[in-house]
Amino acid sequence: MTAATFTTAQRDGWHWVTVDGELHQDSAAQLQRRLDELAERGHAQVILDLRPTATLDFDALVALVLARTRLKRDGGELLLRCPSRDVTRLLELTGLTDLLDVLDDCKAS
Repeated sequence: MTAATFTTAQRDGWHWVTVDGELHQDSAAQLQRRLDELAERGHAQVILDLRPTATLDFDALVALVLARTRLKRDGGELLLRCPSRDVTRLLELTGLTDLLDVLDDCKAS
C-alpha cells in the first residue's frame, strides 16, 4: 500500500486538505488527527480534496464520518472534493452519499 501524504491550504475561508495516496488504516488515523487539529483550532470549514486519492478503506470511511460529525457539531462542514469513481461507488454502496457531501468541480479542471 502507498502511504498517503496530506497538504493543507486555506482558500476563501475554507481549509483544504489534499490527500495524495491510499487511505487505509494507518493513513486514516493520520487524517483523523489532522482533521481533529483543524477543528481544535476553530477551523470548521474543511474541503477534503480526494482527487489524487485512488482508494480508501473502511477505516478511512469511519474517519470521514467522525470528522464530519465533529465539524458539524462545531457549526462547520466537511466537503469531499473530486472522489474517484471507486471512492464514489464505495460511498454509494455504504449509503454514505446522504451523509458525506461531495463538491464535484473537477470536470472543468
